[in-house]
Amino acid sequence: MSIIPIWIEGGTRSGKTTALVGEFQRWVSRDQLKSSPLPRSILVFAANDDNKRELADRFALAVKGSYPILCKTPLGFLTDEVILFWPLIFEFLGLKAQFPRRLRPETEQELATRLWQPAIAEFFQLTSINEYRFVRQVLDLLQLAGASGVPAEKIPERLADGLSETDLKRVLAINEQETPEKVGELIIQWRDWSLERGLLSYGIIYELYWRYLFPDSRYQQQLLKRFRAVFADDVDDYPAIAKDLLSFFLDHDCFSVFTYNPQGKIRLGLTADPDYLQKLAARCQIMPLSTTNGLAAQFSETVLSLISDGNYLGNLPDQFISVQTTSRAELLRKTATAIIQAVNQGAVKPEEIAVIAPGLDEIARYSLMEILTGAGIAVQPLNEQRPLISCPLIRALLTLLALVYANLGRLAPQEALAEMLVIFSRYRWDEEENLIPDIDPVRAGLIADHCYQVHPENPRLLAIETFPRWDRLGQKACTAYERICHWIEGMKKRQQEA
Repeated sequence: MSIIPIWIEGGTRSGKTTALVGEFQRWVSRDQLKSSPLPRSILVFAANDDNKRELADRFALAVKGSYPILCKTPLGFLTDEVILFWPLIFEFLGLKAQFPRRLRPETEQELATRLWQPAIAEFFQLTSINEYRFVRQVLDLLQLAGASGVPAEKIPERLADGLSETDLKRVLAINEQETPEKVGELIIQWRDWSLERGLLSYGIIYELYWRYLFPDSRYQQQLLKRFRAVFADDVDDYPAIAKDLLSFFLDHDCFSVFTYNPQGKIRLGLTADPDYLQKLAARCQIMPLSTTNGLAAQFSETVLSLISDGNYLGNLPDQFISVQTTSRAELLRKTATAIIQAVNQGAVKPEEIAVIAPGLDEIARYSLMEILTGAGIAVQPLNEQRPLISCPLIRALLTLLALVYANLGRLAPQEALAEMLVIFSRYRWDEEENLIPDIDPVRAGLIADHCYQVHPENPRLLAIETFPRWDRLGQKACTAYERICHWIEGMKKRQQEA
């Protein structure tokens, strides 16, 4: 008896992921799974890295870690498979490089620019194109073709058939009549050059997987041995070649559950093909979900009409308030004021508020958070992307490494040492319940000025008595400083003994 896969379909916040986890729990609890002598892994797909981490945690908690789970994004899975089964590709293509290396987009951009320099110079004689933009867009063509299952050799044909001369000028920023052929030559040159050296970019990974690795019968046998079931979340954001992989599992009666948002299509045109993936629904038992509450259920039709129809004359519902200002700073203040008033009047709770601000820079984010925090409204930024070095704790750890390991002294200036002393001193609560360190910033600055011996190879902390007025620092600051010095000396001895 064949297993019937499940297709969970619904809009945003309709509970698709929760239903996916629920189907996983029910499947794991079945008697035939418990009797399996050698349980294989569960393959779980997520649309992006953030969702992947959350989904992996939810699946693990659902069965209390009792079953092996492999959670990946489609691109992450294809990348791992190409590297893991590189010997099969190596054998089929007769490559020279036995060990592949991943290429980051910025490295790919630089290497392709150098490789194509003669051709780019030739283009520059005919038109004033932007070199970076041209290289990036040609490389993106290889990635789009690989994600959709189109051979690189057919890219010129697709360009000629799908784009008019005007479109070609706009998309590739060049005005050559032979543009498709020349672009195709550059792509093939880059692909072959990279494969000879075992360099893998996203576009090359896509093509190697669907064109060479996936059709191999030996690889397909390994897939069936490794994975017992597939759970894929938000398949509307997957590339077209993911459908072939998911169809393969369906063909071999692997239990499969998919979630799909018909109104999603966030990555449409950016390697995702939601309409093509939707064809999987014809082979599944469809489980529709509907959103009965929330803004999406109440106002989605009105908002979509406003966006898609330029002649729509309807007014916004009373629940919508338009705030218009002549400057961004005033807009932030008015937005924060509206939130504060709504919270103070009891119309809404702080945890029920979401501020969606595309392109919000650091200053604007800080200003908005300061206004709300000052009014007693706690704020938690979501998906805040900052470099690790922006975190004081990370900077303090890096400074500490320079004091423990040799030849790192240039990375530990005096101001960095003062920050490290503040971070690693003990904290205590004062009478007003404020958390304060044993070494405050002023005392840390004085210690860094007088007790820190700067050296490019072996910087070190001197005794507190090196500061002539060390008695003015106070017992707590002196004790905390000596404790840090003692710990650093102990770690240095361990390094020398090792």
